[in-house]
Amino acid sequence: MSIFFKIYKTILLTLLFAHPALCQTDIVTTNNAKQSLQIAQDILTKGDYKRAIKQLKHTIKIKEDFAIAHRLLGKAYYDTDQFKLAIDALERSFDFDRKLSRAAFFEVGDAYLRLFETEKAEYYLGIYAEMKGKRYANAQKESGLEKSYDLYYEVKLSNLAYIETLDTTLKSSKIIPLKNVNSKDNEYLPSLSNDGKYLLFTREIDQMQEDILLTERTDTGWGEENKAAILINTSNNEGMAKFEPHNRTVYYAGCQRSEENIDCDIYVSEFTEGTLATEISPAGDLNSSSWDSQPSVTCDGKILYFASTREGGLGGSDIWYSKKNEKGIWSLPVNAGVNINTPGDEEAPFIAKDGEHLYFTSNFHPGQGEGDFFVTSLSNGHWEKPRNLGYPINSPAKELGLFVTDDTKHVYFASAREGGEGGLDLYFSAMPEINRPKKVFPVVLKIIDKTTREEISDQQVIVGYDGKKEDFKSNEDGNIYMCLEANKAYSYRISREGYKFYVEAHYLEEYILTAAQTLYLEIEPKVDKPAYVGEDRHTKTIVQVYFDTDSSDIPESDIEKLDRIARLINKYDDWKVQVIGFADSTGDADYNYKLSQKRADSVIGYLSAKCAQEIHQKVESSAQGSVTGSLTEAEKKQSRRVDVILSR
Repeated sequence: MSIFFKIYKTILLTLLFAHPALCQTDIVTTNNAKQSLQIAQDILTKGDYKRAIKQLKHTIKIKEDFAIAHRLLGKAYYDTDQFKLAIDALERSFDFDRKLSRAAFFEVGDAYLRLFETEKAEYYLGIYAEMKGKRYANAQKESGLEKSYDLYYEVKLSNLAYIETLDTTLKSSKIIPLKNVNSKDNEYLPSLSNDGKYLLFTREIDQMQEDILLTERTDTGWGEENKAAILINTSNNEGMAKFEPHNRTVYYAGCQRSEENIDCDIYVSEFTEGTLATEISPAGDLNSSSWDSQPSVTCDGKILYFASTREGGLGGSDIWYSKKNEKGIWSLPVNAGVNINTPGDEEAPFIAKDGEHLYFTSNFHPGQGEGDFFVTSLSNGHWEKPRNLGYPINSPAKELGLFVTDDTKHVYFASAREGGEGGLDLYFSAMPEINRPKKVFPVVLKIIDKTTREEISDQQVIVGYDGKKEDFKSNEDGNIYMCLEANKAYSYRISREGYKFYVEAHYLEEYILTAAQTLYLEIEPKVDKPAYVGEDRHTKTIVQVYFDTDSSDIPESDIEKLDRIARLINKYDDWKVQVIGFADSTGDADYNYKLSQKRADSVIGYLSAKCAQEIHQKVESSAQGSVTGSLTEAEKKQSRRVDVILSR
């Protein structure tokens, strides 16, 4: 099977027109229309649409009123997404024999639907429904085809209803084709590198051979594809390649890798200096004997979403996911569930870097046609009901494979819409704000010895943000690969025997089109300090930090006080640190006690981020709560404070 899941094409044609196969390189010239038609049918069973179309045109030249030849020509155009030509050929077949094929009316109706001509689409789909159970010439031959069309008949009616609700005035959103990349062949599933330098995509050459291709950005746009850079391509099918979020590796699908498994499996390759050279089969239970393709991995590399026709699905192609453990073993995949999957086809999942937004293609959820893009959000561990990305990113034609850029404002995607070079083409567009994920960027934490500059592996780092803490561990290169939400502050804490306690804070600003940002966490070996020899310093230092009413936020005016205290703590190891919080007489005692504790915690948190030593291990924190009595406004202001006391 192809990497690009196709249900209507050669499989169904084989059911319709089973004849002995012929091996030809071009049309077979004959003056016998029936013989020419037989040759065209044999070519169709092999999936060679280009040759079949030529042979059918030759057949019609011999016998103009040959209805079945027009019908098969229309079917070949329909299967190759040439909808205007399909309509012309199928309506011509109706002129000669309106009772030849019921399925042809479905195809014409769907073709008009793809062209946004809803009245004609509704008319022909209505005829298709009326003919059910009636006599017509191809009833027996096309029974298998009709079963598949019957499954999608209600879907097409819902497509019509959905299109009527669309606001098509949104054409102001520019849909820009990638002209230097698109060709007469199908191009789909784009994936952009973090630095915006490389674009991976799949091309289906002559509807037969699928390969992974790479193009590099130039001053004038995308350059010619670099076939030499992709050494993993074979004479079989490869494609659906996506960068993992740090661009170290690429996940993709490869087909016909053994006689036992002629379908497609998921593989991974290292991405090195713009090349893909090695094919690695993931360890564990990720792949099956069925069609597994279109992988997309989360930013931490621990969950992989993909499309599959394996047993246990809801119908057609479903979206599944597998989890990787600490040993690098992939678990038995789990179906993504009924909110995402349907009796139709769900394909081409893309998990955003925030891990909370999943984009995919479906031809069954309410949409415009053959396959629309949808997005679902993770809520309390479950995927919510998907939302259609809407017009104009979606069209009545097939959409397959969407990639959201790191700034979340733009998308690359594939579409078979009218006006392209042929079949599926690649496009670039703005992403409506309502459909954007969180702005999350790939970050590398690198743990090194400050003195020797050596990388430190297997080191735990506690990352704090938004009042939460999460543990990570460095790999053999001293690196931790993660994704962090932009425009937020993060703290990093490291405790290691023989080293000073490390704590540092960092504000991650939004950045665009750069390689993954690397943060160096330099931990310093402990050095025994000489004994204290009587240096003149105070035995006690007190600093008071004042707060606004009902607030635990440290005012900017008192930051310098805390910075001065932090420098003293860093200079000497023998301080005893006390942090005491207070509140004024406003409010009840319980509330004021909690507020004074929050103020003390704010000061401790600030000092922890500034101090080289772990002050939490030596600090004495307390909350005094309300200062009682009848207080003037000036006295209340003096009471809303935190005392920081250093003594020895």
